[in-house]
Amino acid sequence: MTTLQTPTDRMETGDLADDRNARLLRVLGGLSLIATPLLFLGGAATSPPQADESASAYIASLADDPFVSAVSANLFHYSWVLAAFGALAAIGLVRGRRGRTLTLWGGLAAAFGSIQFTGLLYSDWVLDAMGNRLDMDDAVAVFTHVTETASISVWLLSAKLLGLLGFPVLFAGLARAGVIAWWLVPLALLPMIAFGVVGGVLGLVLGLACYAPWFVTGLRLVQRGRL
Repeated sequence: MTTLQTPTDRMETGDLADDRNARLLRVLGGLSLIATPLLFLGGAATSPPQADESASAYIASLADDPFVSAVSANLFHYSWVLAAFGALAAIGLVRGRRGRTLTLWGGLAAAFGSIQFTGLLYSDWVLDAMGNRLDMDDAVAVFTHVTETASISVWLLSAKLLGLLGFPVLFAGLARAGVIAWWLVPLALLPMIAFGVVGGVLGLVLGLACYAPWFVTGLRLVQRGRL
């Protein structure tokens, strides 16, 4: 005998499905934020060393070992892909009005900037090929021409401003909402300093410690998703 569902039953079933989907997205967003630093650190650890900061040294480092360059580029690329998912999911951690605006705009900026960074990683494969198939002078000339165009300059600037500064704003909003502790917020500004100024193994260790806001926020999302 077939049991007919009333409109109320169907609404309740739909609500349960929506709730399960929302919980799943929180868990996936949390896992994305936890995985982001690990992939990024893997990309930094496998990034080919440069002799100096010149364009020719950069291209030569990528062309020297195409396999390692590809591994590093892939790790960097997917770290930013997951960062975009995690940033959007983190917006949902705020339940009240307190901290909502900071979290919303920080999350949107972080997600957009992360997406910008993923596209920039394509250049690693191109530069690897140019370094192996062209004279270095020609490779540098092409690289310089592309990077000096107005649209690429805007692309680079938006990626750096939104991708790197959006996350500290996001975490500040979460701290104001009471989701994470305030002392975690300044740490979100330090990973790039750890890699750029300190460098080496010590830079990787400090970078991992500075990614604490990502780990804590990711765990909060996983916990909310499992409630």
